[in-house]
Amino acid sequence: MNEQDLKRAFQDVVVASSPPPPMDPGIALGRAHKARSKRRASITGAAVAVLVVGVGLGSAFALNPQGTTDYLVGAGQSSSSSPGLPDTQWGEQWPVGQSDRTATNGPQADRGRQLLELARASVPAGYEAPDLKYTDPAMHGGMLRAQAQVSSDKGESPEIWQYTAYVPVRKDGKVGRLTVTVTTPNPSDPVEPCALVTRFKGGAGEGCKTYDVAGKQVGVVSSTSPGQNDATWASYRAAGGWTVTVAQEEEYPYAGYPVLDRQPFFGPELAALAADPKFLLGS
Repeated sequence: MNEQDLKRAFQDVVVASSPPPPMDPGIALGRAHKARSKRRASITGAAVAVLVVGVGLGSAFALNPQGTTDYLVGAGQSSSSSPGLPDTQWGEQWPVGQSDRTATNGPQADRGRQLLELARASVPAGYEAPDLKYTDPAMHGGMLRAQAQVSSDKGESPEIWQYTAYVPVRKDGKVGRLTVTVTTPNPSDPVEPCALVTRFKGGAGEGCKTYDVAGKQVGVVSSTSPGQNDATWASYRAAGGWTVTVAQEEEYPYAGYPVLDRQPFFGPELAALAADPKFLLGS
């Protein structure tokens, strides 16, 4: 007997039927005795069912307390992590399959490559994102690259991963760089947009401005310090704690190509790009 059968059994006992038509008192008395016997049988059956279910749950609880509790409250299997967040198996020091903080294969490396494709597709009209090589012989590999690395140490909670995409942006033979960095929720990340972007930039923000992008607050700051590569950063912290920072530079450092005449995005456009939900990587 399941819960619905038990419920119906009790309803059969306690719910009154419609009044019967007038009949002979003797016949009515006989039928009353039969009805009383039937009700007693129903009550007894329901009580036995409750007892059997109770005994069964008691035995199950003794064998698996958590599983029995989940059954009673209608809960499914518990999970150690929220949807969209990493659930990594660790070795002695680093995640399994890694020799340092960087993931070169597996689901986290895949996220880094996914971010690279999203960033590459975000280059504005009039620019292209070619797969260029460094001209400096001291540099190796391509300029179009992705990285996924764990920022937290083994045993720390929450586990924090950072994904970064580096995209060369070319126009008229001149090359700059677009960098997109996405971080899983980190309790130490500032909520205030300018504090967030300044922290990511790693210093004071000259003239940080907050933009409202469809109700999302994005901090944008530029750096024009003498002797440094001009760059603009835009940082956004989503409601779930994920952060996105987009940086644009007129020069791709160490690439050896001519520098762009101007950065590809204006401030409001860069803010809108940082707030684009596509960069939250399935959070």
